Amino acid sequence: MALVRCPTHGRVYDDANGGKCPLCLQEASMPRAPGRTKTETNPAELQSAGRMTLLVVLLVIVAILGGVYYYTSTHTAEDRAQFVRDSLRAEAAGPARPDTTRFARADDLSPIRRARQLRNALDGILRANRSTILAQREGAMDTAATDRAEKRRVQQYLTFYTRFHGRLDAATRGGADFRYEPGVQYSLQMENVTNQLQAALSVMRDMVRQNEVKPRAERQADLRAAAGYIHAAGTVLTNLPR
Repeated sequence: MALVRCPTHGRVYDDANGGKCPLCLQEASMPRAPGRTKTETNPAELQSAGRMTLLVVLLVIVAILGGVYYYTSTHTAEDRAQFVRDSLRAEAAGPARPDTTRFARADDLSPIRRARQLRNALDGILRANRSTILAQREGAMDTAATDRAEKRRVQQYLTFYTRFHGRLDAATRGGADFRYEPGVQYSLQMENVTNQLQAALSVMRDMVRQNEVKPRAERQADLRAAAGYIHAAGTVLTNLPR
């Protein structure tokens, strides 16, 4: 008796007299559809599955495009409607008017007095610090310097910077806007004074920087510009009530 193992099913059987694997014999006896083997696929089934997949893809694309169109058209319509509503509201309200909440009353002389005080304070700060401003050596402030002389120079300059800007902050603690409502008495003069003093402040703040000393020529130009703004404000204030 010669025993062998089936390479397909792993069953051991006696191949004497042409014996075969029982499982192989069982499969061979089962009926099959004519013209088809175990590994064959029906072409009609493949074609039907392909059509179904294509249909699903097309439906997804149509749904996406429809959603995008609906979202875009809806929001565009809303934006147009909101624009129309805003336009009608603005037209009904009339031309824009200036914000008068910051303006002084026509019979209030305190803005003139405060402007005169600020003008005098800025003039005093400029005169008192002119020589110190021009005496500084131009260049960046090296706060990490280890050289004793350079370290002392940086410390002295930063002390001067803090004191100078502190005086400007103190001078403007009450504000630097001295305007009246347009069209009333002193409105044009005080708008001019406000612009001149604010320009002087801007130049003076930039004239003494924290991290660097500007070139001497620029500092000289800043001193002249600030003095010019202060003088122009003083000229207007001279003709106004005290």
